[in-house]
Amino acid sequence: MELLEYINSFTRSERMSVRQELACQHGVSEVTVRAWANGTRKHPCTLSAIEVTERATSGKVSRHELRPDIFGPAKSSGTSARRPSTPKNK
Repeated sequence: MELLEYINSFTRSERMSVRQELACQHGVSEVTVRAWANGTRKHPCTLSAIEVTERATSGKVSRHELRPDIFGPAKSSGTSARRPSTPKNK
């Protein structure tokens, strides 16, 4: 789940509080968190900042959604990691 999707999962009246709580945990302003969510600024790429957001969102927003440029794209939960089997020559 992306950060904006996470924030928008709350009611309109709760969203400001959610952004403020994230801001408080990161030591930044609510406006900065809003910029991360809207994509006008990138989320900090330090592991500690990523872990703060993952923890604050109970893992609903992962490092892959926050910084796919660094951690790669999020893995789809519905696909298997195994490679398809190929027929052997007889």
